[in-house]
Parts: sequence; structure tokens; C-alpha cells
Amino acid sequence: MSRVRPFITQILILVVLGCLACQSAASNTEEANKETAVQLYAAIDAQDFEKLRQYLSKDFALSVVGMPEPLDREATFELMKEFYAAFPDFTHVIEEMVAEGDRVAVRMRFEATHQGDFMGIPATGKKVSYAGVQMFTLVDGVCTENWALDDNFGFMMQLGMQLAPATADS
Repeated sequence: MSRVRPFITQILILVVLGCLACQSAASNTEEANKETAVQLYAAIDAQDFEKLRQYLSKDFALSVVGMPEPLDREATFELMKEFYAAFPDFTHVIEEMVAEGDRVAVRMRFEATHQGDFMGIPATGKKVSYAGVQMFTLVDGVCTENWALDDNFGFMMQLGMQLAPATADS
């Protein structure tokens, strides 16, 4: 019995050390994923599409709440280019970021000045600021999926759009 106890103790120590190593590896991955998300936003704000290609997988999908279907990587780039043509100073202000496994959730604020035509709205010169939440899936430092929920209603209201009830003949 006295020989069994040290053996059991050694096994328990190895199990505990193994668990700590797994937690440390997961923590390192999550921190790396958060840093990738920060770099991804920096590339977007700099309109550096070549660098952005390094962060988005070839089969990347952008799902935006309210859009009928996800956009692939090239369609996402085109959308960004159109948006930056109207809002050249558009920036992402990260307010909170949480990572778990291969997912990173970001709560942010968007800030921009309306300096070009956007969805039929001529440039107003108005500064806009609105909130959003995005969820990324990252594999080996590359984003495969982005799910976004932004306050598009608040954004459009700041540009002068108005919500009106439907009329009886509509």
C-alpha cells in the first residue's frame, strides 16, 4: 500500500499538470484569436485589402442580420469598397472583446463621416456613430466566418432617413 500511494500521487500530479497545460494552450489560442481580430479591423480601417486577404479564408462568409444570404470574400471586399467610398474615415472602435475556443465576440462602435453617395443618399457631411456586435470564427489565425448585427436603423436615422408607417394603399 505504501508503494501505491506515491504512484497515485504522481499520476494525479501529471493529470493536474496536463489540465493546466490544456488551459494554458486554450488561453494562448484565444488571446491570439483576439489579436487577429484587432489586426483584421486595422486592415479594414486602413482599406488594406491585400493584408485583409491574409486574414480572411478563401471560403470566408459574412452573414449580416437583415441581408438575405451570406457574402463570400470577394463580395465582402466590394461591399467594403462601396462603403468606404461614402465614408472614407469609417473606423471600428472596439469596446469589448471576448474569446472562447475558435470564436471571438466583439462589441464595438462605428464612427464615420458621410462624404459620398450612399444607397441613393447624397453626401450630408454628417458624423455618424452607431453600435454593433460581431462574432468571428477563426481557424489557425484565419477568419472563416463573420456574423454581424449592427444598428443599421440608428445609422440610417443619423443620415436623415425617417421611419413612417405604411399607408392603407401600400
